[in-house]
Amino acid sequence: MRKILLLLCIPFIGLAQTDYELEFNSATQDYVQMSNASSVIANKIAFSMSAWVYPQANPSAHSGIMGFRNNTDADFYLLQLQNSNNVEARFRGSNGMGYDIVATNLLDFNQWQHLAFTYDGSYIRLYKDGALVDSSAATGIIGQNTLPLQLGKLDWGTTGFYMTGRLDEIRLWDVALSQTEINNWMCIPLDLTHPNYNNLMGYWRLNDGQGTIAYDQTANGNNGTLMGGTQWQISTTCFGSTTPPLTYVPDDNFENYLEANGMGDGIALNDNVFTTAIDTVTYLDVSNQNIFDLTGIEDFTALEVLWCELNPLTTLDVSNNTALYFLRTRYNQLTTLDVSGATSLTTLDCNDNNLTTLDVSSNILLEDLSCVLNQLTILDVSTNTLLNVLECNLNQLTTLDLSTNTLLDVLYCGDNQLTTLDVSTNTLLEELECWSNNLTSLDIGGATSLTDLYCQSNQLTSLDVRNGNNMNMTFVSTNNPNLYCIDVDDSAWSTTNWTVVNGNIDAQHYFSNNCSAISFDCTDSLEVTDVIIDNTNLTMNIAIYNGYNYFLHYPYVAFTIDANGDTLQQGNMNLFVAFNLDTTWYNYSLSNVISPVYPLTVYFVYSVYSDGLLVTDTCILTYSSIPTAITDINASSNRKLISIFDVLGRESKGTRNEPLFYIYDDGTVEKQIIIE
Repeated sequence: MRKILLLLCIPFIGLAQTDYELEFNSATQDYVQMSNASSVIANKIAFSMSAWVYPQANPSAHSGIMGFRNNTDADFYLLQLQNSNNVEARFRGSNGMGYDIVATNLLDFNQWQHLAFTYDGSYIRLYKDGALVDSSAATGIIGQNTLPLQLGKLDWGTTGFYMTGRLDEIRLWDVALSQTEINNWMCIPLDLTHPNYNNLMGYWRLNDGQGTIAYDQTANGNNGTLMGGTQWQISTTCFGSTTPPLTYVPDDNFENYLEANGMGDGIALNDNVFTTAIDTVTYLDVSNQNIFDLTGIEDFTALEVLWCELNPLTTLDVSNNTALYFLRTRYNQLTTLDVSGATSLTTLDCNDNNLTTLDVSSNILLEDLSCVLNQLTILDVSTNTLLNVLECNLNQLTTLDLSTNTLLDVLYCGDNQLTTLDVSTNTLLEELECWSNNLTSLDIGGATSLTDLYCQSNQLTSLDVRNGNNMNMTFVSTNNPNLYCIDVDDSAWSTTNWTVVNGNIDAQHYFSNNCSAISFDCTDSLEVTDVIIDNTNLTMNIAIYNGYNYFLHYPYVAFTIDANGDTLQQGNMNLFVAFNLDTTWYNYSLSNVISPVYPLTVYFVYSVYSDGLLVTDTCILTYSSIPTAITDINASSNRKLISIFDVLGRESKGTRNEPLFYIYDDGTVEKQIIIE
């Protein structure tokens, strides 16, 4: 920005002229001293002094910018206060009375600004970049003073207050300049043709560029001596323009908005506005203005709140807006967003853009971050320890580390590619939406304040919601086809209140107080032994080898699917209590199934007693063989199978492709051949 301003000024200055400035270093105690400058305005009833100032550091002690200073009869000066960007403008007249203006947060570090201090016999006034900062009543005259005018230093007794930074274009007048005069003259060099040249008591352009003398351009010839190794530098200020400092605003719609709202330079579509018209603005709403480019926002150095949503912006840089604490830039087309220097930021909303990266590592005060619907693959929030709300839905995140975000209250991370999610440190979390990810397990036990959990459409096989707050929770876990047992605070309460009908769970989901306590071994204990087709009905024989003294409490088939993933039928067949039986076979019929695609998968649900508690689990059974013949079985549903014998009278477990005799408790015997 400053480079642009310099280029604008070159035609006025001329290429043959090289402008310089002076750089001061408090560590080496650099300064300039004009021995007789105070005497030229002694007994005057008015004065003005001005300079271009570039402060570079917060001083550990007071920092003297320019002026006279003593403790008795007369002084006036500009002084940066210790450990701050506050400035004191002080005048003490011959009456011994002191008059002060203390301007808080006035200085902008590492950039040029124009300061002017005036006294008209009734008031002292302080200006920054031609704008009035403050004023205060004052009386008296400037008494005789033999102390020198100093640049980059002010003496106080035996103590010297030194500046770190740069100064340029120092002017001392014996009249009080008006605001208009300050604005008109701050950016142009003065010569003998100037209408108030005779009122100049000292004018140090600091363009000497070498040596140890800073020459006074007035007839007073009060030259300054460089002390402590003060360095000459090529000037980066702007002189020669007839206007105050300008800010480059290339976007016509942005410029039009600023002009229409009193933040321009009065000239339409010249790509510039007065810097002094925008650098004190704290609130700006340029939403829905069809702005493509926000260049110029960097000079809104006092900006605290920026709304710029609903524009076609592709880039945005607010790194120079150090006071900014609220930024909303949703519904743009941003591919880059630089908030690195916006260290005061507490709220950032950049939803609905095209961001692939977002660096918030320097925004340590951030409390609310919303970056929904972008293209982020990585989001590092490890330094954002004050974060309360994180909304990052609809991105491409594969990992999300929340271990340092212990104040997190709301987390929306749905529709990403997360495979794991650890919220064990987020004990204050109240809302969690992690739907449509690739999570295989989720444990929210540490989130004791959680009231909303939406974890549908994942790949969960393990879900633990035992946080002690289930009765106050809204809960959805649907579309997790590999999830069966869900750990809850109270399985009876959850079974009653979190249902398929209410949309909380899938049909195969059930609840337990401790899913991991179940030790039933499906491999050893269950088998699909036969699949028999009778016209449009399909019958499965499920064998339970219950030789391990398990107490099976009303086992049943939850549902059956085929190789295409089609659900053939929801199971509802309650079996009976089985205890210490060697082998029990159960028939399970699927109606209206003509051509199932093998293999078939059966979800067999059962309950067992574990540690005195009735707990439930599911076994997944498969049947891969394809029947090649149809056998008609007309067994009564009320009969119980006692045993099976082959043609030689030997007990059998149901060998295929041979005749078998099925003996039932009602005394009937059936001959069956099961053919594959």
